[in-house]
Amino acid sequence: MSKENRMPEPPKTLKSIRIGFDAITQHIGLILFPLVLDLIIWFAPHMRIKGLMEGLIKGFFSFPTLDNPELEELVTASREMWTVFAERLNLVAALRSFPVGIFSLLSSVLPISTPLGEPMFVEVESPGNAFLFVLSFLLVGMVLGVIYYAAVCQAALYDRVRWREVIARGPWLIKHTVLLSLIWLGLFFAVSLLGGCLITGAALVNTLLAQGALLIFSFLYLWMMFPLFFSPHGIFTGKKRAWRSVYESIRMTGLSFLQTGFFIILAILITQGLDVVWQVAPGDSWLMLISVTGHAFVTTGVLAASFVYYQDMSRWLKEIIVWKEKEMPLGKGEQGNQT
Repeated sequence: MSKENRMPEPPKTLKSIRIGFDAITQHIGLILFPLVLDLIIWFAPHMRIKGLMEGLIKGFFSFPTLDNPELEELVTASREMWTVFAERLNLVAALRSFPVGIFSLLSSVLPISTPLGEPMFVEVESPGNAFLFVLSFLLVGMVLGVIYYAAVCQAALYDRVRWREVIARGPWLIKHTVLLSLIWLGLFFAVSLLGGCLITGAALVNTLLAQGALLIFSFLYLWMMFPLFFSPHGIFTGKKRAWRSVYESIRMTGLSFLQTGFFIILAILITQGLDVVWQVAPGDSWLMLISVTGHAFVTTGVLAASFVYYQDMSRWLKEIIVWKEKEMPLGKGEQGNQT
């Protein structure tokens, strides 16, 4: 087969990873986005709803356990888990918005101490005020996340960052990012509702059955995450609308499932695997500063790599379509000669 008729080679995953990290090394200032966000969550006043959550926990876990020892043990463990969560919850962590947002290590760690001592705690006593604070933080985080994504996209694909262009495109990008977030919210709400009913019903029967239901529920989330992984990328690389970007992400994942699945798994292993290392440092140690810096570099590098992979894979799929269209007439002609 001649070079002209040879099937185009698919993009290489490791090459995309290397190009992405090289781009961030050349534009190292971009890691300030996740780094500064973690410093804000760490040192800024912590806004808590501990009192509100403790009241909800007390009311929710006051139901009778029907003299079921296994269920009683499950309820006790859940109560303790939610009590610890109420102690550590910081509304400022809502600045880490999804699916487009600035990466943050401490939004999941939620430290309650710093090397300078305990941070200032601000108790939010009204549910309405708590909702407004969370909504405000989410919107601010989303706006900053759009700027972050757009800048990393430019650095990864064009080896430069034009801030005027980022700001000029900002309103359009924010609009479709909000629409994308609503799409994600609707999908995950539907799955969560189904999973919640499944787990609750199973827990009333048997603890082992509840664990199986939780495993199925986790699988559903994982199954949804793969096709949606690149749903923001079409907005930032191809100026596609939210619905179109979701469709392109699902289509690309379906047409290149093994290779794209490998990239997604590798990206998760790099970020989540290193997060285990970053989280070793205690919140009251300056070693955590090394952790948040390393986390900022790695996650920004992986994000840049994902833009490189998305563009290369999209281009390859188009080339494959053109190649097949050229090969089909050739195939018919060969069959005619053989007949």
